[in-house]
This record gives sequence, structure tokens and C-alpha cells, in this order.
Amino acid sequence: MTSDAPIRFGLIGVDSPHAPSFTRLFGNGVDGVVPGGMVTHAWKGEPASDFPLSRERIDDFAEEVSGLGVVMCDSPEAVAEACDALLIVSSDARTHPRYFQRVVRFGKPIYVDTRFAPTLAEARTMLAQAHASGALVLAGSPKRFTPEFQGALAGGPCQSVSLDGPLPTQPGHPGLAWYGVHLIDLAVAALGAGPGAVTVDAGRHGSDGTATAVTVRWSDGRVVALKGEADWSPFTTGRIESDNGCAEFSIEAGPPMLVGLLEGIVKSIRSGTPNVPLREILSIVAIVEAANRSLEAGLPVSVGRNS
Repeated sequence: MTSDAPIRFGLIGVDSPHAPSFTRLFGNGVDGVVPGGMVTHAWKGEPASDFPLSRERIDDFAEEVSGLGVVMCDSPEAVAEACDALLIVSSDARTHPRYFQRVVRFGKPIYVDTRFAPTLAEARTMLAQAHASGALVLAGSPKRFTPEFQGALAGGPCQSVSLDGPLPTQPGHPGLAWYGVHLIDLAVAALGAGPGAVTVDAGRHGSDGTATAVTVRWSDGRVVALKGEADWSPFTTGRIESDNGCAEFSIEAGPPMLVGLLEGIVKSIRSGTPNVPLREILSIVAIVEAANRSLEAGLPVSVGRNS
């Protein structure tokens, strides 16, 4: 790959709508919505029998991606050999550590979509594997890279954040592990990985118990309050208090929401720098884990300084 040639991306797992959306947004790598990269190869993935959202969509998405001119391979290793960079977009986060392990040895940039890993221990292992092979790790919720959210961050150092978005769950992805990770990602993007321990206090509220409220407190006094309903909706809203006042934002889910993420991935690969600090990746996974434990126990849970 020359410095001006489009980056050849390979999809690992195509049971997410991000698979065809990424492919369309990149286009031919030159005059697509996001120039600089193109999806050339893909591996279908292995849907779990207990995860209907994956099992029931994978064949249709594989056919759609293939119809866009992407070469379907019989293994993730074959995709890694053929491509310059990899996009692990499988919707079932439980597959991410295993898929990551199979391709990280090629030493190529790897983006892990939204839900980096189910557990902090797995996330640490993945980062250690990447360090050993020299692979650039890319991560993050697409919502983090939207102009709406980035504009709200422009007011200066953040003191507090309020977030409201959908918090549905899926089999094998309880609590905040499915959609709540988007809100936690925004919280960490705004306040950072934290100078010390973080305390998470989560609970159910409302007459039917389907709504969730979570408070995340950084040790220096900054705080994030997030809430959401169990039913999915396309909108995530927020309010950021900074040294220079407050800013509000609203993000609507859909292909346009993905543009900033893909532009950032191309830029990061060209520069060789992560699009999300590695400490923030670990913090997001750790806070989601802590929130789920807090929901189960009905008590606040602390996240250590070295998460």
C-alpha cells in the first residue's frame, strides 16, 4: 500500500448493519462519502445459537456485502492476508476477543466495533496481544466521533455530563453491555479515563422497572448521569457542563452517524496513532462491567485506578 492508495479494509463478521454501511460509505476508496479506504474482503463469521440478532441477519448481510463487490473469504486469516487493515464488526461482542486473537498476529491495524470486549480481563489481553505484534488498535462508539458530540466538547474542560439514550439489552449482553456502552463511551470521551478511581451507581426505576439510571463519579468530583429506556430509539441526547458554560447535543443513529468514525479510522491508520486512547478503551469496558454489577447487587461499585 502506497501512502496515497486507498486502504484495503477487511470485514471480520458481517452480522451487523455496520458491515454493508461501512462498505457503502467507503465506496471505491476515491470518491465515496469517506475517501481513503475501501472494503475489499470479508469473512462471514460464526453466529451463536443463543443470539437471534446475529443468527437471523448474518446470511442477508453476507449476501448484501457480497453484492457490493466484496470478496467473501473462508477464514478471518484469509481476510487479514489480503487486506491492509481489519474491521471487526461482528455484533456479538463475545466473539471479539476470539476473532481479534486470530488476526492480531498479522500486525495490521484492527478496529473493534463499539463493544470492544465483554470483560476487562479480555480487553487487557487483546491490548497485550496487539502490543506484542505491533498492531494498531482502533475502537470507539460511532457516536463519539459525530460533529454533534464533538461540537459540544469544544467548550473546554468538562465538569459534568448528562446523557439520555436507549438502553436495550440482548442475549449474552446484559445491563449496559449492549447499547449502554454507547453512553459510557461518550462519558469517557468527555471526562477522560479518570485520574483515579471511579464509582458507578446503577439502578432500575419507573413503574415497570425497564428504565435505567446510572451515576458515574470520578474521584476528582466530576460526575456523569445517564439514563435510558429499555426500548430502542434512534436518538441519544446530552448536556455537557464545561468551564465556559453548557452545550447540548442530539445524535440520530443511521449511516450518516458513521462518517466521522470512518474518517478518523483512515486518519489514524495514515498517522499510526490510536483513534481512542488505550486507557479509555479499558475504562469503558471497566465501567460497563461495574454498572452491570451495580445493577445486579443494588449497590455502588468502584472501578480501580488502573482500569
